[in-house]
Formats: sequence, structure tokens, C-alpha cells
Amino acid sequence: MSSTTDNNRLPVTAYILLAFTNLFWSLNFIIGKLVAGAIPPATISFFRWLFPAIFFLCLNWKQVKQDWPLVQQHIPLIGLLGLTGYALNSVSVYEAVSYTTTINTAFINAFNPVLIAFAGYLMYRYPLTLRQALGFFLSLIGVVTIIFKGQLQSILGLQINIGDLFMVGSISSWAVHTILYKKKAHKLPARVMFTMMMCAGVVISLPLGLAENVFLTGFDWVARVQPRHILGIFALNIFPSVLAYQFWNHALTKVSANEVAISQYLIPVFTTLISVFFLDERLRDFHLIGGALIFFGVFLVTSAYKSTKPRTTNPG
Repeated sequence: MSSTTDNNRLPVTAYILLAFTNLFWSLNFIIGKLVAGAIPPATISFFRWLFPAIFFLCLNWKQVKQDWPLVQQHIPLIGLLGLTGYALNSVSVYEAVSYTTTINTAFINAFNPVLIAFAGYLMYRYPLTLRQALGFFLSLIGVVTIIFKGQLQSILGLQINIGDLFMVGSISSWAVHTILYKKKAHKLPARVMFTMMMCAGVVISLPLGLAENVFLTGFDWVARVQPRHILGIFALNIFPSVLAYQFWNHALTKVSANEVAISQYLIPVFTTLISVFFLDERLRDFHLIGGALIFFGVFLVTSAYKSTKPRTTNPG
């Protein structure tokens, strides 16, 4: 009797973990916005992933050491996955929130599952149905609506907020990472691949951060750093990095891929609520219109998948 009760509770626990996972990924935009005003983006990315990389390396060290010869054989693949999934993706997010609203970044981020399907078609000719193609174009119209604030004159005049473009660059980088991961990740055990990708992201972010500081900021930001910025970096380490991934991986073993995909609609919801109440941002009509088009397009794309295997999605 107790066994049945425990089994019934498992999905509920998984849904709670998914909710917290998406809340924590929402915090990546919010905290990134607060920290990016003081610390350069590539530097934030380096410090965001440094401590989580050390944590997961220690956690999975035994298996990494055991499979080290295999790791050495796939250094180029690991480096490419670290570049696209952790370095460029993160740097672009923190560049984005430096110029645009967190609400914009969250809604544009929702376009990611559609972009992943399209990237799969471009890179490996994964099948793309008419339904998915329609979903892609509807979501694309939604993204354009948000980027141009729903104003036709802005579209005709190409009046674009550079932060929105950085966010498009972020999800494009993640889409490439996801397709590569799905195609190539089987060459290493999952824990080893995950740990080494994160480590590669840190290694690649280091020269980006150094170049950013040497040629652009001259380390001037160090004098402006306050305790709240340091706390923000630690929060990025803990919530969207360590805890979100731990909760995410646990939930993936308990619920279906479609339920996991649907749960990510919570990211723009959480981000909007926090942004409105704590950052004094405003939810506007073009967010609602563009968001509705994006979500409907994502629904058309993701509902076309028949597999129950979890897919990699953007953690923000």
C-alpha cells in the first residue's frame, strides 16, 4: 500500500521540481540584469560556471577519471559543445540583459524549442513536417513582434534593440549545441559529458573574459563592485546552475518529454512577474501578442514529436 502511495507522489514531486527549475532559470535573467550593470558579460559567464564546474567535477570525478582516455579522444567535440552551450550562450544572455528588458529576453527565449527543430533540419536534415514549419513561422512572427515592439514603422526602419539581437544569438548558439549534443553525446557517458562540457565552457570563457577586460573595460569595473554583485554571482552559481540542473535531471526520469517541454512556458511567466514587481518593467500588448504566437508555434512543433525521450532545452 505504501509503495503505491509513493509511486503516486513521484510525479507530483517531479512537477514541483520542474516549477522550481524554471523559476531558477528565470532568475538567470533577473540576476543577470542586476549584475550586468557592474560586471562585464564574459566575466559574469566565467564566474557563473566556475564554481558549478568545480562542484560537478568533484561530484563525478571517479567516473571522469575512469573515462579520461575516452575524454581525450573527444576533446574537439567537448570544446565545441562547451563553446556553444555554456560560453557563447551565457555571454550572449548577459549582453542581452544589459541592453533590453528581462521580459523581452524571456519571451524570445521561449522561441528556443522551435529554433532547435529548425537547426536540426538545417544541420542534419532531421524531418520537418508542414505542421512544424507552420509553428516555426508563427513563432518567428511572434519574436519579430517583440523585437520591433509591434510597430510596423520600426520593422520598416530596422529599428532593433541590440539586446534583443544578442538574445537571438544566445538561443541560436543553444540550438546548435542541442543538435550536436543529441547527435554526438552518446560517445561519452552522460555524467562525464555534462561535467566536461561545463569545464570546457569555463576554459573558453576565461580568454573571452580576459580579452573583454584588457581591451574594453581595463578592469575598471572592479572598483565599482559591491557586495550585492558578489552575492548575485553566488546566486547564479547556486540557483540556475547547480540546483536547476539537479532538479531538471531528476524530473526527467519521472515525467514525459512533452510535460517537460510544456513546463518551460513558466519561464516567461516567472520572469514577467518578477520583472514587473521588482524591476519596474511593464508587460505590454506586443509581449502578449508575440508571446501568444510563440507559444502556439512551440505547441505545433513540440506536439509533433512522438518520442517520450526527454529533449535538451535551453536553461537560460
